[in-house]
Parts: sequence; structure tokens; C-alpha cells
Amino acid sequence: MCYNNTMQKLIEFESGLKLVLVRNTAVRSVALGVFVGAGVVKETPEIAGISHFIEHMVFKGTKNRSSFDIVNEIDSIGAQINAFTSKSYTCFYTVSIDTNVEKCADVLSDIYFNPSFDEAELERERRVVIEEINESEDTPDDVCMERLLTAFFKDNPLEKPILGSKKTLASMTSDTLKDYHKKHYTPSNTVVSIAGNISEKSAIELVKRHFEDKFGKVKKCAHSPLATAQNHSSFTKKKKQIEQAHIALAFPAYAFNDERSVAVQLMSVIFSMEMSSRLFQSVREKLGLCYTIVGYPSTYENNGAYVIYTSTNTDSVQKAVRAIRQEIDLLVSDGVTDAELEKGKQQLKTSLVLGQESTSAMMRTFGTFAIQTGELYDFDARISAIDGTSKDDVLNAARYIFDIDKACASLVSPSTDIDVLKVLKA
Repeated sequence: MCYNNTMQKLIEFESGLKLVLVRNTAVRSVALGVFVGAGVVKETPEIAGISHFIEHMVFKGTKNRSSFDIVNEIDSIGAQINAFTSKSYTCFYTVSIDTNVEKCADVLSDIYFNPSFDEAELERERRVVIEEINESEDTPDDVCMERLLTAFFKDNPLEKPILGSKKTLASMTSDTLKDYHKKHYTPSNTVVSIAGNISEKSAIELVKRHFEDKFGKVKKCAHSPLATAQNHSSFTKKKKQIEQAHIALAFPAYAFNDERSVAVQLMSVIFSMEMSSRLFQSVREKLGLCYTIVGYPSTYENNGAYVIYTSTNTDSVQKAVRAIRQEIDLLVSDGVTDAELEKGKQQLKTSLVLGQESTSAMMRTFGTFAIQTGELYDFDARISAIDGTSKDDVLNAARYIFDIDKACASLVSPSTDIDVLKVLKA
């Protein structure tokens, strides 16, 4: 099966494996990403963090390469290799010049199919991930955001932290990792995303040789749609001996790939994402209450949250929250202006167009879309959707999202006497 859009294609192999190809003959680089539908949404509470732990462990050695061999072979050709885990999927990727993509594919294929999950390496890497958790716990904005999303997605798989916990990590063995890997690292649950200077024929042959032909007979990975989180309103707080108060708010938002998401993106650019946005200009520039303030949508299958984050002096918590509420009220009451809408469209389209010039960005954009929807990302349709979005569309999105009665709030501060949610609702 093949879905074609000029230089962009989605090809499905017999096994269910998908290849997303974004050709760009104007560059000499190739970004190659392997996306696996394995994230916290596939984890039970007992093995929370296993997707991220496997992301680490595949680099610790395979049947064919030591951990040093993996990185040294990539470094020797001047390429880059890395990986990341999200709530919904795990991605392993390389970026190289076009003549070295074969070597990159060979290494990525090896860590995908043949991780050894050696017990001694597992014990060492367990300590590394625990230090990663410790580092996150020492970072107040991380703590604030993690507690917010856990509260917002209560009783939903999305409530679990990507890193897991020290308790769940302690119980994981080599066999635990092997069982999870066997279940989820399957062709129907994998997308190979390639962007850059490579022909369609070469890309298909590359993926067939290094991935498709190595699967053998594998059962398709059953996909159960992610449940929708139940809306509720709650406040979580944590006392921490730090200089500032860290505040985060979450509101219900549209799911990933909802047709109304373009309106939300435009609203974000106008309201809370740019230096010229309303929140930045009001809370930081006019009132001088913070250094950082930002708002953005965080979207998943059948779920979404709109997050606003800032940090401020402990004496200014109420002022900052009230200033945010004032801007929210103004937005849902009056909407945006013609000038704001046009500026937002230009900013959003420019961001998309400039992203096309980066093979790494295209690999991620198309790979992320394919692993979450099974479809080909349509760049031209996205531009058209931006152009076709009206002020009423943005207003309707704002009124849907900023339902104060369904808001959740998180506070990490040396003083937790103030109920941020109560201030927001006042």
C-alpha cells in the first residue's frame, strides 16, 4: 500500500511495517528515525518507565556490538545517533551525510532487533536512570509539570511519568525488558521515517533489507484505543526549598490530529507562545512578575491538555495567577483581532516552512504523525488549514479550552499556603 504526495510518501510493507519518505534533493544529509508505538500509554503501573528504560538499554550492547561499538561506528562517520521516549512512542534516530545512511540503518536495525539486555549492564544503567530521576526531582519546573499532568490525567495511562519511579525500576529484570520488547517492537507497531537526499528506490531497499526482511513471522500488535481522561478539577502542591514559586495550569484540549488543532495552534501563538504573545507582554513585560511564561497544547490519542507555566517570586503568586486569569477572560470574551490572526498565521506558516529545510525536523514531524495516526502528514493541507482558520474558529477553541471549572493546577514553592486553583477560579 502506498500513499503518495509528490516528494512525500507512506509505504506499507507486507508485515505491517510503514516507511515514511520525505525526499529533499537540495541537501546532502539524511535523517533516519525508527518510531515504535511504545510509551507510558502501553505500560501497566507495575512496569511504569519500561519504555524509557529500554530506550537506554538498547544502546548498552547487542548480539553484534558492544555499547562502545554502537556509538564509535556512528562517530567514525561523523554522524549523530540519539533516542527519546514520549508518552506515546519511542524514537531512535541518526543524522548523517547521504553516503553514510547504509551504516546508520545497519546500526539502528541492530539495536532495534538484537539488544542483549545483559544483566550486568542493566544494573549499571538502572543507576543511570535513577540519577536521571534524581536530576528531574531537583528541577522544580520538571516537578511542577509532572505533578500537574499526573493530576490532570488521573486514572488514565497518561498520568504516569515517562521515567517511571525508583520503585518500578527496581523490579525490572532482563526478562521483563525482553517480554515488553517482544510484545511491542513489532512491524505493525513501527514506522521508519527517512528525510533527505535519498531516492524512493534506495529508501525502500534500505528499509526492506535492514527491517522488513528481519521480522519473519510476527503477530500484529493489537492496538486498543487510549481511553479518554475524565475531566475534573484539582490542585497539587509541593514544598521545596527554592527561590521561586513554580506554577502550572492545565485545561482540557483537543486530541492529536483533531481538525480543530490548527485553531488551537493559532491561539497559542497569539496568546501564549511567542514574545509578542498576550501572556508574555502582560505578565512579564507590563507587570514584571516573571522571567518565563508560556502556554501550549500537549496532545495525545483521544486526549489533550493545554498547559500554562510560569515561575515568580513567592510574594507574587496571586498577582501572576490573577493576571493570567484576566488575559484568559479577555480572550474568551473578545477573541482575537484581525491583525493578531494574520500575524499568527504568518508565524505558524513560517515555522512550518523553515522546518522543511531541516531533514531532522521533517523526519520527526512525519514519523510522529505516522506512528500516532498511521497516515501521511500532509504539509500542503496544513498550510491550507491555517489560511482557512477564522477568528471565530480561534474564539471557539479558546472557549472550549479555558473552562475554568475543569482546570487543574500545580504549585512547587518554598511556601505552599496559597491555593492556586482557588485564586484562578476567584
